[in-house]
Amino acid sequence: MKYVFAALVLIVFVNASKPKGRVETPKKSIDNALTDRIRMSFKGGDPKMLASCLNQEIELIIDSEKIDFQKISSQQAEQIFKLFFQHNPPLSFQYVYQGASNIDLKYSVANYRSRNKDFLVYILVKRGDNNKYVIDTIQFRES
Repeated sequence: MKYVFAALVLIVFVNASKPKGRVETPKKSIDNALTDRIRMSFKGGDPKMLASCLNQEIELIIDSEKIDFQKISSQQAEQIFKLFFQHNPPLSFQYVYQGASNIDLKYSVANYRSRNKDFLVYILVKRGDNNKYVIDTIQFRES
């Protein structure tokens, strides 16, 4: 869990320090359809839509709920998201940063604001078997 967070921070700093000469745009920052779908699911508190963006098994961490799964099925994650959205109804969701360490691995940091708490959401996306991007890791940290 700590290693994933540290890796995301390291990736952000490494990419920020790269020369700005040549810019690669693999599939328009993560894949516009996926980022829009993720944004809509958070804004609407829709666990089913969010689960449709997941890999078959993901890593799921929600610090405030003491949830820490290294591998969990997308169906189980959907049930956890349902409870999460019930306890933390959405007010807003906004991407803060998006980047890529390579063409197959991309990441985002977002702010999720609910009626009860605010969260930083870390999303690690990878290209799946069918060449589509899917969420592989998602972490919620209370901010």
